[in-house]
Amino acid sequence: MAMEDACVLAESLRTHAILAEALDAYVARRRPRVSWVHEQSDAVAQSFRLPAAVRNAALRQHGEEMLQHRFAPLLATP
Repeated sequence: MAMEDACVLAESLRTHAILAEALDAYVARRRPRVSWVHEQSDAVAQSFRLPAAVRNAALRQHGEEMLQHRFAPLLATP
């Protein structure tokens, strides 16, 4: 996320002549993605509240595909 932030901020600064506009554009562009990552992280954290046996069995059987499915949108350009 930090690397994405840096790239998007640099692009905003390069394309907007006024600093306030560049920062507003940066926030507008980053907020949806950062909010989405936060929501996904919260959902993953919820899984740690499941009983250990249930959680561990689900992760053993489907952990890799669950992770790939949940975070696949991060592969898109920010």
